[in-house]
Amino acid sequence: MKKTLTLTSFLLMACFSAFSQNIINPQIDQNDDYNCQITKIETNSQFTTVTFAYAANGDNSWVQLNKEIYIQTDQGNEHYNYIKSENIAMVPARHVFAKAGDKLTFKVYFKKIPAAAKAIDIIERAGYRKDGITFFNFYNVSLTKAIPDGSNRKVKITDVVLLPPPPANADTASRGLFYGAGNEMQNAMGAMGPMYATLAKSMLDAQFAYFKQPGKIAEMAKLNKDYFDALVKEGFTYDQALKIITSNSLISKSSSVNGQ
Repeated sequence: MKKTLTLTSFLLMACFSAFSQNIINPQIDQNDDYNCQITKIETNSQFTTVTFAYAANGDNSWVQLNKEIYIQTDQGNEHYNYIKSENIAMVPARHVFAKAGDKLTFKVYFKKIPAAAKAIDIIERAGYRKDGITFFNFYNVSLTKAIPDGSNRKVKITDVVLLPPPPANADTASRGLFYGAGNEMQNAMGAMGPMYATLAKSMLDAQFAYFKQPGKIAEMAKLNKDYFDALVKEGFTYDQALKIITSNSLISKSSSVNGQ
């Protein structure tokens, strides 16, 4: 009797393992919307469920989900389609955040993926959008490797360290500290060109997307008008106030909309 119970328990555990596959904070190679992260992926006998965490990047920003979203695995080209979702507005509805930094956790249920899958892509709508709108597109999401600190690292400007050029009167030996054999440093600095271009484009796209949010331009206009009126009230002439507004805007033109 004891052997029978032991064998039954073993078989039940084996069956459960065969139909359950979970990972928390999976590694992700590419994410089109850095305001959103994947916190958990679960596969059971019915669904593959993905839990997302979204953080608002501005006041009155919004988020929504297209039911066309699907999963594709490293096992083939089959699409594992959307089944249902929890706590997320579906197009054409929107979830509107009150202020920047507000967070939303939601789940999306997909058709169950194969147990042999080691990585997946999650595609809401692939392709580049000129209007700056981003979608929940995640590429090469690992089902076997998790991120230790639980957050996908973002590339920031502060990650790039610039070295100063050598002094104009430096001798050959000291210049060698910067331009060693094979001009390694020159090659490294030259390779940074495309990186700068990519970072600049990403920041510009993020700014466009931020300013296109409903009511954002009107909010900026009111802020500048209040600034102008306050300068005049304090005794500046109209011309002086206008010059201050145009040369020292309250909103930095070079600042990132994400505060980075």
